[in-house]
Amino acid sequence: MANLALVLVVFYLLPFFVPVLSSDFDPLLDVEQNYDRNITTTINPNCPQNECVNFTLIHVQQQGRTDVLHHLWTMENIPTFFYARTEINTELIIDWHKMLSGNNSQAISFSKEPQYFAAVLILKFFMYNDLNDTGIIPKMNSYDTVSFSTKKMFWELKSSNYSGNRSASVAFRLANYDGVELDSSSNIEITLTAYGTRGRSPILPHLAFTENSTQIDFIFDRLETKESFTNARLAIELATVVSEPNSRFTLNVSQSLDDEYTPGVFKLMEVHSALNQHWIQWRPVCYTSTKRDIGDSTGMYQTGIRNVTDDDVFENSLLQWLLLDIDMPSLSMNGFNVSFGVEGDGFYKASNYTAWTMVTGHGSPIGDQFSVMVILVMAIGLGLPAVVLILGGVAIALRNHRNSKDDLLLSD
Repeated sequence: MANLALVLVVFYLLPFFVPVLSSDFDPLLDVEQNYDRNITTTINPNCPQNECVNFTLIHVQQQGRTDVLHHLWTMENIPTFFYARTEINTELIIDWHKMLSGNNSQAISFSKEPQYFAAVLILKFFMYNDLNDTGIIPKMNSYDTVSFSTKKMFWELKSSNYSGNRSASVAFRLANYDGVELDSSSNIEITLTAYGTRGRSPILPHLAFTENSTQIDFIFDRLETKESFTNARLAIELATVVSEPNSRFTLNVSQSLDDEYTPGVFKLMEVHSALNQHWIQWRPVCYTSTKRDIGDSTGMYQTGIRNVTDDDVFENSLLQWLLLDIDMPSLSMNGFNVSFGVEGDGFYKASNYTAWTMVTGHGSPIGDQFSVMVILVMAIGLGLPAVVLILGGVAIALRNHRNSKDDLLLSD
């Protein structure tokens, strides 16, 4: 009887654990171990001492078994977050004389040509007056919209944190715009983090990251809004480019049944290239407090993908500093806007704080999937009633069989 019950339980529960045992499931999502890439980080690599005081270029190497991802992060002119996949033992070469003399075109190269590269750029920040409380950005030429080009922004390196070969993180703070210093009580901060393994961010919305990705966090704290904008909201214009010729990016929205990692949010937004080798991923939620709690959050909107035809994007930016076999301006650049806040949330002034996180990377991102804990809860919740029914049926069958044998004996 006991053995029969055990067999029935295993038979019933096994289908729930098939996802856990399949190749699509990665236990690193729940347990951090077996780092896939070793990380080394350098600020202004090989720059002559004291000559790069007013210049910041971060070089993060993610060393794998068969290749290396070289990340180049800079906030100079246009904030650009670039990565290139190269062969092992490929070196980054920077002509600092050209870089610092102003003749920095093609001053950065690799000892071997990259196998693949991509970049994400921050083109503009927006402040707009949401008169109808829709959360949607009005037309760019509207009187209710003010744009701030990142080319006029000067950023300072606020902090850096290198945890051995496990992760690398740097934070930049906006120091001034068009020569005017930012008020000491205001803060726009951008933090970039690369990891050597797979896992989830420790802060909400707990986005999944891979050993081939970069997490980007934005913070807008106590910003002074335009006095005439009674319903002020904030937005960002992002652009992305890849080494795939004529690549057209696509925006996908996936729905999930599980909000375990991001309570109350069931959507996952993803922009990916035509060959699915480069991607940007985020949850449509931003946070209005440093606590990043579900009670201190609001929604957000994004526009569709469009072509970026402004040639000035390449001028005196990291993309122009790179010497590669592909002519950068010939590549297709795509862009989109994200705006923070939805109808009825009280606008930016309700909290004077907005935080948002996105992840961008190479290869395949981690999609939504149930964790081991959720699978166990589902298996137990659905399995126990079935086991009770099966055992009850077996018990009734045995009792009826025993009663029928007793009736036969009595009749004899």
